Amino acid sequence: MKIIETRNPALMARLGRMMQEKHRTLYPTFFKPYNQAAVQTYFEEIFANPNEVVYLWQDQQEEVAAYLWLGIETVPETVYRYGYKRLYIHHIAIMPEYQGKGLSKTLLSFADDYAKQHQIDAVELHYWPDNSIAKHTYEKFGYVPYQEIAQKKLHD
Repeated sequence: MKIIETRNPALMARLGRMMQEKHRTLYPTFFKPYNQAAVQTYFEEIFANPNEVVYLWQDQQEEVAAYLWLGIETVPETVYRYGYKRLYIHHIAIMPEYQGKGLSKTLLSFADDYAKQHQIDAVELHYWPDNSIAKHTYEKFGYVPYQEIAQKKLHD
């Protein structure tokens, strides 16, 4: 596998389809239908920020096997809690034909190393409660939930 950085919004719009459709299947009233043009425009804005970066894992034919979207963020201090710097994993996506081959461990280790190189002590991500595969994977690699968000719908 070869790891490269990309700042190509059109590519990310195409790659993001799998992620969007999976989330929409799990939560159809929350996630919008996939819109490639809108996602491409979104990534054009994302890539204007130098603290946002996407790495691709390519196979020998230079097909994308997986991608990892990272962002360096500063969480400000408030009167209630300390501030800190974090590496936020926005997306970790493994293409279907490469799932179950150990790439999750590779991508999460890459994120840890990236954080260490940037003197960041915390790597954070979120996942949806119905995504049991993600929950199990992240727990296996040392991620511990520290906050939960609850929502009450007042009308349909």
